Amino acid sequence: MTGDMTGKDARLEGGRLRGQRLFLSASVPTRERPQFYGGADAHRQIEDAVISLSRAVFVEGGTLVFGGHPAISPLVAMVAGEYLAPLGAEADGRRERPPAVPIEIYQSRAFEGFLPDETLMMFRLGYANLHWIDAVDGERFDPEAPRDEPPCPGSMEEMRRRMIGEMQPVAMVAIGGMQGIFDELRIFRELRQDAPVYALATTGGAAARLVERREPGVRAIDTEVMNPLKEHGELRSREGDRPVIPYPLIVQVLVHELI
Repeated sequence: MTGDMTGKDARLEGGRLRGQRLFLSASVPTRERPQFYGGADAHRQIEDAVISLSRAVFVEGGTLVFGGHPAISPLVAMVAGEYLAPLGAEADGRRERPPAVPIEIYQSRAFEGFLPDETLMMFRLGYANLHWIDAVDGERFDPEAPRDEPPCPGSMEEMRRRMIGEMQPVAMVAIGGMQGIFDELRIFRELRQDAPVYALATTGGAAARLVERREPGVRAIDTEVMNPLKEHGELRSREGDRPVIPYPLIVQVLVHELI
């Protein structure tokens, strides 16, 4: 799927996912948490997967829901610019937000002041709604604190519960990630018991751990798509012995199931 569309429409009306929200649980593991870190190649896989998923969802008129992670927001913002026209101005100069937008971003006020520029840009251009959730027990993100543990755990728990409970996403997709993916899966299972959960194990991090642990109800959608291709020799090496991961095809299969 490409970003070459004629008559780029801010709302992509008529898409087969119109009115449906998909929860993206993703982050890029850091060296400070070696149990999740997979190196530069894993970083590239995460980027490719997030970009492919964003394109597949936006072209079908669906909505992505996620927390404003600083490594994920720039990727989604880049794709939003390919498919979505920026918010226009009315004749009298007032800017009117549409009733529905393709991106719903939740952010805890514990991280206020550290919001990625791309998140604010998506809000200002009309691509995203930005939902601020109050911090818990006065928690405040400290960029100088050790990064071996998730920051502001109480505030993140509250933000995630509000995000999943309010948005009622039709599915969860886990890409890369660290401890937060386990926390979000727990909450998602509690609040959206019958909704499907997909993990892209090839992106490493917590998503791969979910598959390795055979977490109940979690489908390794990339493995399902790739195994038949491997059997027919249709995956070719890109660098050395590393196979090409066909993320555009994988997420198309995922989106087709939701449709």
